[in-house]
Amino acid sequence: MTQSTAQRELIIKLPVPHPKQKAVLDAGGRRVVISSGRRSGKTTLAARVSIKKLLQGRRVLLASTTQDQADAFWDKCKSWLHDVTEAGAIEKNEQRRILSFPQNGGRIKVKTASDADTLRGDYADFLVLDECALLAPNAWDEVGAPMLLDNDGDAWFISTPRRRNWFHGLYQKAVADETGRWKAWHFTSHDNPHLSKAALDEITRDLTNESYRQEIMAEFLEGE
Repeated sequence: MTQSTAQRELIIKLPVPHPKQKAVLDAGGRRVVISSGRRSGKTTLAARVSIKKLLQGRRVLLASTTQDQADAFWDKCKSWLHDVTEAGAIEKNEQRRILSFPQNGGRIKVKTASDADTLRGDYADFLVLDECALLAPNAWDEVGAPMLLDNDGDAWFISTPRRRNWFHGLYQKAVADETGRWKAWHFTSHDNPHLSKAALDEITRDLTNESYRQEIMAEFLEGE
């Protein structure tokens, strides 16, 4: 991907998607639900898409439940945009965690949202609810969806499952959708070819069967 500045053309190097990630990118969808195991590449995929949205002039908002998750997304975006930021084409506000592209109004904003109501009053053309199985159920219906009104925005919901809570309901809604508007995807940790098989095998020995099924295989276990 290239981006022109007044002085020269800069190259933005994004990671090559692994097969499961590429399938999501190729399929599209206005509402994308990804249930995936730990380290399966869901945050990397969301960051990759967010940078493309930024360069298209879209306003991106990622809301995550924890500081660590938000930082992981923020650090990826900063790293991949480092050259264009240094060249002055992208503006970075480290304190507010905003990357903005004045040329077209594009923006990436990163927030923590353990309490979904902290998102009220914000806006987005592309909303990513990260680890949303841990967010309150009103994070989408009451807070997330209304902030997309200005420009009929899109939304991604990415998470490792937490039994059959509201995120499971979203996933089932996407599975049942026949219009193509909602898309459901499932990754396991094993689907990430960049992870060490030996490390996965070793970690598996430390997990209970239920933990392995939920955290690695991304299964929706019974209960809430």
